[in-house]
Amino acid sequence: MPPSSNRNDFKRMTISWASWSTAHGPSSCLPSPSLATRKPQRSGRHHFTLLAPPPPPPPAEHHRPFTMPPPWRLLARRLCSTSTRDPAHAPSPAAAADLAAATVLRVPRFESRLLSLLPRAVLFDASCLRLTLARLLPFPAPSLRFLRFVSSHLPAPTDGAPAPAASPPLPGIDAFLLRLPPPVAAEAAAILASPLGLHPSLPALNAASRAALHAARPDLVFQLFSTFSSSPAFPGDAATVACLARACAADGRPLDGLRLLRDAARRGSPPSPVAAGDLIAAFAADGNFAKVSDTLHFMIAAGCPPDTVVYQRIIHQLFAQGMGGEALRVFREIKLRGYDIDRITYTTVIDGLCKIHRLADAQQTWDEMVGKGIEPNEYAYCSLVDYYCKAGDFEKARKMYDEMLGKRFKESATSCNILITGFCVHGRVDEAVGVFEEMVTKGIEHDVITYNTLIQGLCKVGKFGQAIQMYEQLLSSGLKPTVSTFTPLIDAMCEEGEVHAAVDLIKLMQAMGLEPLVRSNDSVINGFCKISRSDEGMAWLAGMLKNNIKPREQTFNALVESLSTSGRLDDALLVLSTMFKVGFELSRFACTILVDKLCTRNVSYSHELDDILVSN
Repeated sequence: MPPSSNRNDFKRMTISWASWSTAHGPSSCLPSPSLATRKPQRSGRHHFTLLAPPPPPPPAEHHRPFTMPPPWRLLARRLCSTSTRDPAHAPSPAAAADLAAATVLRVPRFESRLLSLLPRAVLFDASCLRLTLARLLPFPAPSLRFLRFVSSHLPAPTDGAPAPAASPPLPGIDAFLLRLPPPVAAEAAAILASPLGLHPSLPALNAASRAALHAARPDLVFQLFSTFSSSPAFPGDAATVACLARACAADGRPLDGLRLLRDAARRGSPPSPVAAGDLIAAFAADGNFAKVSDTLHFMIAAGCPPDTVVYQRIIHQLFAQGMGGEALRVFREIKLRGYDIDRITYTTVIDGLCKIHRLADAQQTWDEMVGKGIEPNEYAYCSLVDYYCKAGDFEKARKMYDEMLGKRFKESATSCNILITGFCVHGRVDEAVGVFEEMVTKGIEHDVITYNTLIQGLCKVGKFGQAIQMYEQLLSSGLKPTVSTFTPLIDAMCEEGEVHAAVDLIKLMQAMGLEPLVRSNDSVINGFCKISRSDEGMAWLAGMLKNNIKPREQTFNALVESLSTSGRLDDALLVLSTMFKVGFELSRFACTILVDKLCTRNVSYSHELDDILVSN
């Protein structure tokens, strides 16, 4: 017999269970009579009834700890009950916005939850959306997700439909857009403008446009400006015009940018020196120096004379176009006009003069810069070191390099690569490898240019095994090889007779999304000819022609020689015909071999022989 306390507990539990059953009625969770009492079953000679154990009583409600639901869930219950029971009493936009914002911030996948909590007419109402955004904008990621959600459920604007009327400014939009990366900011601005009629302020638009330019995305500038067209502040101010003109220059349309600046000047807005400088650089990069002159005269006429930065960009492009004499003339002219020449301009001139091998002028410019008290920067030192290395004067190169280090400039991968390149150009690869190893001890990381330079230098002097080791070391370092990595290896493999390995390397390049140079295809054909596999060389040539790749004249001649030597005269004549069509000439040696083979055959080749003799 259990103690009285246990009996009392059991009695109370029984009464509680009975009252719960009476209040709730029969339920599927209660055991059915068929399960409570089973039919008698035989077990040997005995007959007995198996009774299911009594169902466990549910815990009494007063035993459960009571937890208050979150406020947003209580609000959801109230709003849902109100909207479903009485459509005339829909939640107010403010209450709906509170619920929507709380759901977006608290529920990871809020999209389906929002649609179940609020009627569409309430959720996508302009007032509700505006209030919801006002609560979400301090949080960029949830705000962006909500905007994308809204955009996917609102009808897309039709062609020719008027843009939505501009809404009053919403605090927080500027900070929200400027915290996003340029592509995402442009997307968010488009969603805000098209369905909602919300726009950033003009300063925020200009700042977002400058960020897009800094990210080399001129297309986003045009997109931002297009979405801004329904704003009361459209078409913007002088800063907006400057951003658009710079975007035109970056997009390869400097003429359109110049028209924008001229139109703005006619309306009384002076041209931006930065925008004009971008246009001048774009014209100069195209070699259109007539338009460079027009832009300079336009700036002067508009009362905005070009500064030193503009002329520095002109000088840089003149050197890049191989017009070093004209660049030096412009440099001397701006000095005569009293322009204050800065370190960057001096460095641009020194670097350009070194690249066109005018060392005397470069040294004179260097001395002039130092005489004015302008300390050379690392780039200026590297320009002279690079010149001396390529000229083979390693004594002066090392002296200038040590002077640079004495000025407390740190060694870098760029400066070390200059030394490695100079050694490799002159076949001193052992010293180049020494610089490579010193970089490790000095804690200077190698870059892909370091490896590419050494691979090319090792292949050039016939150290193919070391070049392969350098390639494997590049891969193990985590760097990605480039076209310049593979090209010397392919050339060396073909030279060594490992043509099929070179073909595998080309296939690897293509699998990595890299397109081999025409030179690499020529190397493969020449390699097949060297190992007397002219049939495979012929097939490779057919693939090149199919892909509109024009082989070199030397490649055609090598293939004609190989085919003629192997007795495949029909194929040799076919290659010869193609060679003449592209405007190449047959070499004397190839012509001699082919004519000799044709003369030893029957008279069926007499017509082809006449054509060859006439052509050569």
